[in-house]
Amino acid sequence: MTLLLAGCGSSGSASTGGNSLSPAVDTESTTSSSAQSGTASSAASGTSGPTSGPSTSTAAPPTSKTSHTKPPVQPSIHPSARDKPVALCGVRQLRITVGTGNSDMQGTHRPLQFTNIGDKVCKLTGAPGVSFVAGDDGHQVGKPAQRIVGHQPIVLIPNATASAGLFISSAPRKSDCAKARARGIRVYPPDSYQAAFVPMPEVTCTTGGPYLKVGPLEPGSENTGV
Repeated sequence: MTLLLAGCGSSGSASTGGNSLSPAVDTESTTSSSAQSGTASSAASGTSGPTSGPSTSTAAPPTSKTSHTKPPVQPSIHPSARDKPVALCGVRQLRITVGTGNSDMQGTHRPLQFTNIGDKVCKLTGAPGVSFVAGDDGHQVGKPAQRIVGHQPIVLIPNATASAGLFISSAPRKSDCAKARARGIRVYPPDSYQAAFVPMPEVTCTTGGPYLKVGPLEPGSENTGV
């Protein structure tokens, strides 16, 4: 008996899918190939935003991927507003505080923090004005801080923080100068004629100095470099 073998064939279709790169807020960023897939961080929200679409090629191994993508912009920056008119951050729109920082033989390095507590985007550029104050009348003690001026525009969205490195010299504690006990510091945001008082008890000299140094504002809350 002859057996007829009937071949069974199956048919179907398979689709390959991949994640296409979501455009990052930094429009200058580029990726190595349109065939590669992945996700890009959203600079404005700090979350990934992948989209799906058909792909006919297999993504290259991670080790073979090259990218000229710039570091993602931190959430405290609003890049889309950089080239648009943005109001300066005023004292009433800011919460100004001093972080912990660190110390060395020369003194203490602390972050001077500016948080946008308003409901609108605002801008800061350069270094703030800082000086020691004492007494119930808040009079200035010694010379104002040496300012290391920078020109990076920092555009803060609501609840975002920028900070400037603040250096407090230990020289007054070691010297035989005429000393005064400061209650804190008076801080002028860049380009502002109004100041805020920030508690920061410290011993300083009434002459010589300056014994404070402050750098330009940068994104983030823990900048201590001056």
